[in-house]
Amino acid sequence: MKKVLLIINPMAGTRQWRRTIPEILSILNKADYLPTVYLTRERGDGAAVSEKSAGDYDLVAVCGGDGTLNEVISGLLRGGHRTPVGYLPAGSTNDFASGIGISANLTEACQLLVREAPRELDIGRFGPDRYFSYTASFGLFTAVSYTTSQAAKNILGHAAYILEGIRSLADVRPVHLKITADDGTYENDYLFGAVCNSTSLGGILKLADHEVHMSDGLFESLLIPFPSDLLELNRVLNALRNKNYSDSSLIFIRSSRFVIDAPEKLPWTLDGEEASASSPLEIVNLHHAVRLVCPA
Repeated sequence: MKKVLLIINPMAGTRQWRRTIPEILSILNKADYLPTVYLTRERGDGAAVSEKSAGDYDLVAVCGGDGTLNEVISGLLRGGHRTPVGYLPAGSTNDFASGIGISANLTEACQLLVREAPRELDIGRFGPDRYFSYTASFGLFTAVSYTTSQAAKNILGHAAYILEGIRSLADVRPVHLKITADDGTYENDYLFGAVCNSTSLGGILKLADHEVHMSDGLFESLLIPFPSDLLELNRVLNALRNKNYSDSSLIFIRSSRFVIDAPEKLPWTLDGEEASASSPLEIVNLHHAVRLVCPA
């Protein structure tokens, strides 16, 4: 019988796991898995238990939100484990699961978990010892991922809402950065920036599935230079609405590595969780770093 470590964040989302845990355990048992259940108690628990114990199991299943998945993957990488990871998305937004095709229905997600084979996916290393599964962002929308409801996030809803609510650019603080990518250096005042391995760039741009390959060794990055006036801001809005990534008001980059120089400590969001980084910050694509059970 195979062994699975089932890590549950009991506070995630609407706590729907309580209603479906008998079905989840039954599906695992029928697939010849013997589950060990671990309930996290505080932030960092998921990383600690996966770093210490993941190597003793055939599969690690994560039942929680994107932040819990981030913790568990971080623990795997720190512990040097190659144990496959399954995701049962029980958070309030589940952006990563949605982007990769994992159902928010926990029973369906668990059936996929025991049916599909793991795929090798890229992971982002943020600085010396932090990681992200699908997005790292800074600037105007930094707090949006963990303060906005899913209903307000549809398509580019939350970003457009904030942009359109700006009545004066004097109320918005630009971020001056020098960003070095594979193809050159970009130095400017920025309104927003995101480095992603996902079809959703910071929740603002939605890319077609064929444009993003989550195991190609490259990140997709969106940078929005600070608009000079409200007319330029409207141009940014139009480019986002029309998915016109080549518009000169936006900068769209693919790169395996970024080095970011900022004049001060800069707030970031990693997979919907708060983070900060000192300068210079190196963001590196770790090619095929994790084995995740997901649709082909």
